[in-house]
Amino acid sequence: MLRVASSQGILLATMRADIIRQLIEAHAGGNDAGFRKAALQLAAAESAAGHTRIAEDLRRQVATLPSGRSRGSVVDIAQPRGDLAEILEGGHRDERLRDIVLSEGAKSELTRVIKENRSRASLERHGIQPRRKLLFHGVPGCGKTLAAAVLAGEMGLPLLTVRLASLFSRFLGATANHVRSIFSEMGQRPAVYLFDEFDSIAQARGQSNDVGELRRVATAFLQLMDTDESPSLIVAATNHPELLDRAVFRRFDAVVPFEAPREAQLTQLVQLRLKVQGIDPQVARAAARLGLGLSYADAARACDDAIRSMVLDHRERLTEDDLIRAFEAARRRGDEQSEFHGRP
Repeated sequence: MLRVASSQGILLATMRADIIRQLIEAHAGGNDAGFRKAALQLAAAESAAGHTRIAEDLRRQVATLPSGRSRGSVVDIAQPRGDLAEILEGGHRDERLRDIVLSEGAKSELTRVIKENRSRASLERHGIQPRRKLLFHGVPGCGKTLAAAVLAGEMGLPLLTVRLASLFSRFLGATANHVRSIFSEMGQRPAVYLFDEFDSIAQARGQSNDVGELRRVATAFLQLMDTDESPSLIVAATNHPELLDRAVFRRFDAVVPFEAPREAQLTQLVQLRLKVQGIDPQVARAAARLGLGLSYADAARACDDAIRSMVLDHRERLTEDDLIRAFEAARRRGDEQSEFHGRP
């Protein structure tokens, strides 16, 4: 463990030295866009080291810099380039813990992971790493992807999502190489890396529909997880944990279940979503009771539909009727989908 912490410290120190060299070169050459880019990279490196206040100060300073002598536009350092541009997509996120509603257990786990990674430097002095390899599982629309965005926003890191369609190459053996390229990028570009629909990558080996390519990808992922010592956070999200290879679970520092919302969470979501409209708490609770069985995503869409009805009626105030009708429609859609898929 001491060796791992020491390796990460050396990696971050080397990264900072390289970025400082880029800063000096950009300043000497009058390249303001390059200077901004390197400064933002330094902020990301400080975030990865757990120095969030320093990172925030750096970003504030960069935001105040005047547009300078460089003719080109500033390139977002969070945007992958080269071959990985076809596999990874994303950027910096603004979501925070206040923007997400989860079960008490999932929210507590998410908060703890953020605190640990903000205290990375202190933990490493004791030879301990923060938990940074996370598996999120639960029904669709229950907040897994948003939780990854919150992690990125709170840590001041980009959120980079793996494009599965591009990851799985038609060329035999190339997919495992793509996975290796992503893990190599983790050490060079601190970020939150999201592997959504993770069961497509790490299916149980030996299944009847298994093929050699999938076995190679799953094996490569497991090996890379074992050896990864990057400062990045890895988040895998799946709706079907039962499909995952059993060996996958022990590679993660935390396995977090995301449950369907109960009445209390739905009430909180309605109040959060309609905060600007000043929704009455009793109306929010009535909508939540009506929305039992909906996912967080479905309930959020119902809130948006209520606002649409208000706007289309040329009104400035949301009514209880707007909200109730929107949630009733959401329930009908849910029932129709369940019937279509043959679920009870």
